[in-house]
Amino acid sequence: MIGQNRMHYLVGAGICLAYAGLLAASSPAFATDDALRNKLARKDCVRGAFKDYYLQGKGGDPASDYKGRVFKLSQDYPVQLPPKETYPWEKIAFKNGGPVDPEAYLQALLQYGLEGNIEVDFYVQDNKLRKWYGMPWMDWNTEVATDWPGTDGREFVHGLTHEFDSAGNTFGEAQAEFVDTWAQAYVNDRYAFSIGQVYCDPDDPKPAALNPDPTALNSMPDGSYVIKLLFSTANETELPTVKGAFEWDADIYANKSPPFRNAGPFSRFERKLGKVRLIQIDLQVRDNRSTTGWLLGTYGYNGNAKGDTPWKRMVPLGLQWGNNPTVTFAETCASADGPCDYDKLTEQWINRQAVKDLATPPLSFNHLGFGGRLAGPVDNPKSSCMGCHQTAGFPSVPILAEFSPNAGVLKLDAQKHPEAAQSLRMMYFGNVPGGAVFSDSQLYSADYSLQLSMGLQNFVSLRCAKDASPPRPSLCDQLSAWTEAQKRGTGFVSIFGTPGSDGAPLKQP
Repeated sequence: MIGQNRMHYLVGAGICLAYAGLLAASSPAFATDDALRNKLARKDCVRGAFKDYYLQGKGGDPASDYKGRVFKLSQDYPVQLPPKETYPWEKIAFKNGGPVDPEAYLQALLQYGLEGNIEVDFYVQDNKLRKWYGMPWMDWNTEVATDWPGTDGREFVHGLTHEFDSAGNTFGEAQAEFVDTWAQAYVNDRYAFSIGQVYCDPDDPKPAALNPDPTALNSMPDGSYVIKLLFSTANETELPTVKGAFEWDADIYANKSPPFRNAGPFSRFERKLGKVRLIQIDLQVRDNRSTTGWLLGTYGYNGNAKGDTPWKRMVPLGLQWGNNPTVTFAETCASADGPCDYDKLTEQWINRQAVKDLATPPLSFNHLGFGGRLAGPVDNPKSSCMGCHQTAGFPSVPILAEFSPNAGVLKLDAQKHPEAAQSLRMMYFGNVPGGAVFSDSQLYSADYSLQLSMGLQNFVSLRCAKDASPPRPSLCDQLSAWTEAQKRGTGFVSIFGTPGSDGAPLKQP
């Protein structure tokens, strides 16, 4: 769900106040009905304008002797909200904001995402059963703050983006060097409708148009769905459980060391064709019966599991529909190294056997995050699936406490003392309603879509640059005004109530 090393903190000094009044929301999420969305939706949208992969037409294209297929972004987003299907997960009843049979619900999500896509090798525009789409502006992508701008963008074979890198011994004792994770997300037609409204004018995106109804939460419609495939450069020697994993060829970094690459020059980000192996599948669905409006689940690959295909050896790891925002770290875990008791985390389901199988030495392929909350095996163990995704919005904000400006002030150390500073940490484990901003330093919610949030950031990083070609998007002027407002707001805090030399209030900087 969220990377080990993603440093997505773009609010350098920003005040990051949670939507505190809604942290413990427990009633099902409200959403605008389909008829009103269709009535208010823009119909004059431009399609087909987005690039497919990194440096397309500027040196990033396949070599002349390449004979394979080249990735094309599926971007003919519908301008009318397609009607809901009879989704298999909707047959499962809910109680207290979550499904009564979480494992069956998770399996239904997986089957829906695989149907018709395995047969076409996930070139999803060829799917004969239903239409699938991708997210704009992931061709130029900066996923990790220390990476050179844009270099994490989509590769040309399958459109995978570089998500993050995992240092030696992350997955197990045999992993001596860094390995990279490359991933791609695919969304269904109802999700794509919302993307298409935001990018109706591809040169002037409107983040507030995720829901065309300006009086409602900026949320996606019920039934919106994402399946994300995460591949690793780890081989069987480094991670024995990847034996027999599903493999793709991909245009990936020639050098495996992030410190070497990031030391520059730019040529160190050279790419070449190499093997990547599927080790995780993430699933996300908008279900208005949920506590937050969303459910997030994950599968991990285990080559020792039963199954005659790699897809059948994907093991369900867990499903989350809330963060249990009042359950602190010390209430579930005895120390930073455990043991942990997950019984108080009632807004998730964890496959306990998978915890044991994948985290027993020499493996450390764990899938639990903060205090035992669900996180994927290649995700950040300091966070959780729901925790990271609830921060999605524009402008971007820190996705967990360690990435926030306050981390240094409070000297946070999640490795040694995750039980400390719970009044800050638990903000990142709230239950933000889908469509509401996570922080008052955000202008718009991206409704639990980190890719939408990142895509918008990628857009402004190029289109709002000083030397950018015209026309200048309206979002650039809004971002400039936002930046100045944040500076004034943080500056005002330090002088509020302080008298000047004559006793009058000090002037706001």
